[in-house]
Amino acid sequence: AGRTRLTERVEDHDFTVTGSGFWQVHPAAARTLVDAVLEAAEARPGDRVADLYAGVGLFTAFLADRVGPEGTVISVEADTQAARDARRSLHRHAQVRLVSATTEQALRHDADLRRGVDLVVLDPPRTGARRAVPDVARLGARRVVYVACDPAALARDVATFAEHGYRLGDLRAFALFPMTHHVECVAVLDRIPDAD
Repeated sequence: AGRTRLTERVEDHDFTVTGSGFWQVHPAAARTLVDAVLEAAEARPGDRVADLYAGVGLFTAFLADRVGPEGTVISVEADTQAARDARRSLHRHAQVRLVSATTEQALRHDADLRRGVDLVVLDPPRTGARRAVPDVARLGARRVVYVACDPAALARDVATFAEHGYRLGDLRAFALFPMTHHVECVAVLDRIPDAD
């Protein structure tokens, strides 16, 4: 039998991924998406950030670097093994709080998260964020960065965000699966001032 866990390195961050876990197949995908998310998020020192559907903590680690020790990243992941892997990978980041729950549960029941955040990064499964979108909007973040592997689910969720006070500011598509019809998208949704 082979290894049940491997380590993926992105810049100076190591990420533990269990054999049944998820990691992008394309070798440049993780770095490409991290760059796109960081550029889109414009995280500042001291920001409170929610990383929803966080997986093993890829975006969480880099967001923690950006917000610094005075900031906070609340990293939410439902898959218990991915959450364990994130705990292994993110142990040196004191500003990270890991929540092992579904995004929907955390948005409804986590008191710290419900206090609101400055930024949200979400990378939901292919079906999208769906019913979580109104609860994400209620966090009042100035910006939501949405990573999507299904443009149709993204379009549906962007329309729902628009109904809750956000507008699409930017959209980028990445061909991380060459010679296929699949694309990975990064959408930037900005809060409309005085939208409630």
